[in-house]
Amino acid sequence: GKNNEEKLDNLIKKIDELKDRIGIKKSIKEYGVDEKYFLDTLDQMVEQAFNDQCTGANPRYPLMSEIKEMYLKAYYGK
Repeated sequence: GKNNEEKLDNLIKKIDELKDRIGIKKSIKEYGVDEKYFLDTLDQMVEQAFNDQCTGANPRYPLMSEIKEMYLKAYYGK
């Protein structure tokens, strides 16, 4: 890639290709996790992730809303 954005796009593309080759599904939902169960337990998972001792080791402390967004993107494969 010519710039950082192109390099990042190429990296994401290569990671997606690798996941396809080795059979990693694109979302949590594809692994058979029930949507209602996931959504019913989402707030609890967010709170547990926020309170995990490893979270504080991140360069920037995430907001709970950001953790929730990551979980939702992981579940729906976005």
